[in-house]
Amino acid sequence: MPDGFARKFADHPLKVFRDFRLLFLGRFTSAVGDKFFTIALSWYVVSHDSVHNKLHLGLLMAVNLLPVVLFGPVMGTWADRLNKKHCLMAADAGRFFFLGALAALYYADALTLPRLYLLCFAISVFVPLFEAAANSALEPLTDGAHLSRAVAVNASTVQLSSVLGAALGGMFLAALGVGGAFVWNALSYLVSLGCIARIRASLVPDASAARRPYLEEMREGFAYLRGNAPVRHLLLVFGAVNLFAAPMILFIPMIVKFILKSTVTWVALLELALSLGAVAMAAALSMASSQTRVYPKIFLGLVVMGAALLWLAAAPGGTLVLGAVFAFGAGLSLVNALALGLFQNAVPAPLKGRFFALLNTVCFAVMPLTFMLNGFVSNILPLPVVLLINGAGVVLVSLAVLAVPRIGDRI
Repeated sequence: MPDGFARKFADHPLKVFRDFRLLFLGRFTSAVGDKFFTIALSWYVVSHDSVHNKLHLGLLMAVNLLPVVLFGPVMGTWADRLNKKHCLMAADAGRFFFLGALAALYYADALTLPRLYLLCFAISVFVPLFEAAANSALEPLTDGAHLSRAVAVNASTVQLSSVLGAALGGMFLAALGVGGAFVWNALSYLVSLGCIARIRASLVPDASAARRPYLEEMREGFAYLRGNAPVRHLLLVFGAVNLFAAPMILFIPMIVKFILKSTVTWVALLELALSLGAVAMAAALSMASSQTRVYPKIFLGLVVMGAALLWLAAAPGGTLVLGAVFAFGAGLSLVNALALGLFQNAVPAPLKGRFFALLNTVCFAVMPLTFMLNGFVSNILPLPVVLLINGAGVVLVSLAVLAVPRIGDRI
């Protein structure tokens, strides 16, 4: 068993490909900072304005995702037209600047709610550019034989970093406070920028391809979806799933504050359980040479996510809450890795930047709405009832996966 593991690890994408390893390290570092930031921000909001804190948390989460919906197609087209390395570096530099401004306002005691909303929006503007460039760079940074495993590793980057971020988030917040989390997140983007700057592989678009007008190339991304029913249907299913599954990041601080009636330490513990579930599943997938029976596994992952939300609705004790959140993370990681693997193999390389930007746009389009809606409804209905509604929604939508036309059943 140890020899078999050693052989698999020797051929692992992180070991084989230096440039892919640098991209992973950059994303990992900045995502640890993002987790500190998220924990600090959510606790900062739910601990203020006791009458409207749930609503404000939902609105703030919506604001963080709105730029992905508004600017995804635009940024994806740029990622296909420009040097992807430069796109990644520009996104890190922009986020560093606005996070620095947020930290400065906080320490000057000048961080009003409107300014908080505005700066969170500005930081998030750079997310679709980074994600489109990163996802479309996986193939040139690896090779066809390792692509599906690289997708699993890339999909787990945020979750893996969240393990460290959630494990240390509570202690970090207690030691350095909210402002310290803002500063740390800003500095993490400088580290990410440095890692990406060292990438040697060419991420410049194919010079032999004829350059067409920008709007024409952007329309080409939409035309691809119109002409590819299996990809389009699967993408729309995941957008529908997000309507009910995405609020988990909203529910975690609410569960701690209003069900467990505990401190920010439990926010970090639940974030850790979510991340550990995702990482455990992603690690298993990254060691597999290929995946078969992909659609039944995606269906299973969605059912597990829905069941976890239903279990949380029963308001179990702290230990059982940890188990439910762990299961949700594992199901989420399974679904994401398998779906992204299908897309990586199905979408032509010249279109990947635009496609993955559109993927984020469609999947995230419902998230501002669902965050605002769940924040509003949670102020009216008991939180367990809200969890029950979302869990039932995930289970019902999962049935649609079995009816999606097949892209392929092996990656």
